[in-house]
Amino acid sequence: MSEIHVLTTGEAARYCGVNFRTVIRWIERGQLKAYKLPGRGDHRICVEDFVGFLRDNAMPVPNNLAVPSRKVLLLTTDSDLTSVGCQTLENIGCETEVTGDSFSAGILLAHIKPVLLVIDANLVGDGGFQILDYLRSRSEYANLRILVAPSGEDRDTTRWLDAGADALLRQREERGELAAKAKLLLEAED
Repeated sequence: MSEIHVLTTGEAARYCGVNFRTVIRWIERGQLKAYKLPGRGDHRICVEDFVGFLRDNAMPVPNNLAVPSRKVLLLTTDSDLTSVGCQTLENIGCETEVTGDSFSAGILLAHIKPVLLVIDANLVGDGGFQILDYLRSRSEYANLRILVAPSGEDRDTTRWLDAGADALLRQREERGELAAKAKLLLEAED
């Protein structure tokens, strides 16, 4: 098995160039997420959590740990967009979560840390501009890519780009366009 899924405190310390006791202090203070093994109580750190910790603290991520995330959050209540979106994104190797309201989207953004957010403009309306403004003002979402599916009545679609969206879908349920734009945005993250 060549993929590394968990690290010991000693391995994490070597990656950071610190003593393993420093890593244990980070864990005890809640700065670095880890779990304890039954018995002796040694800590193990999931690679994804460790990489997140490194990024949050502006530390370099070793190449062998930098597995690009393929998590996508789809903010919509449109059953057609949900069906097409989930199937298309899954086909290009993405893990997709769907939510139908902004509050839940905020919780999922913090919890699953997606690299791509697909926003249905029909659902959020002009509130979507507030969402974009908020996300673009927060450093923890600096690398989040945002793809907007404009509503049918939206005449001035460039205002979404001006507000902070990275790309727009011309046709809401067009699989090829969604796949192409999602791939492009995900590759920009890599």
